[in-house]
Amino acid sequence: MPRTLFAAALALVLAVATDVTASAQEAIGAVSRIQGEASTMRGSATEALALDSAVFLNDVVTTGAAARLEVAFVDGTKLTLGAKTRLTLDRFIYAPGSGVGSLRFGVVGAFRFVSGRITKLANANAVIVTPTATAGIRGTDFWGGPIDDQALGMVLFEGAIVVSNAAGQQVLETPGQGTNIAQPGDAPGPVTFWPQDKVDRAVATVTFQ
Repeated sequence: MPRTLFAAALALVLAVATDVTASAQEAIGAVSRIQGEASTMRGSATEALALDSAVFLNDVVTTGAAARLEVAFVDGTKLTLGAKTRLTLDRFIYAPGSGVGSLRFGVVGAFRFVSGRITKLANANAVIVTPTATAGIRGTDFWGGPIDDQALGMVLFEGAIVVSNAAGQQVLETPGQGTNIAQPGDAPGPVTFWPQDKVDRAVATVTFQ
């Protein structure tokens, strides 16, 4: 590799590494809305969450029965959790100076994800991982969670997502499109436009009262 290209690559790696280290030490977001009880496990300690509570890389956030929780991240991303939902903050890199952004969150339960500035960066990678499928995010507003006795449903409100697992994938790229996975191990089902009553029931699982 020519010396100039090597130097540029090294600078990019160092920039990303610096952001990863900072994210591990500094808050990556905070609770922007809360209803009911929610907590976070940080290492071996569990802390109750309240309005403006900070969240950090590797936190495991859980919500109680009838709870709702919205977390706003430093890039403007917002993630709303429904009742009895678990969120694991696996990866969060926001380095606008180098054009690099990456997030990977694990979610078990109902959620709504609204993209922030990370997905607009030149080198962006954002995914939500559920027990039955992964959603690859392209500047997006979408809902996901169990619905109608299905292991997982996802419906798109804006942008596009790629819903995939080992059995197959589907692309949602028009608002109102959704897909379902009947049970773990099944491929994402056909892309259809969800009826309004199904969309309403999905959104209700993450709506604050």
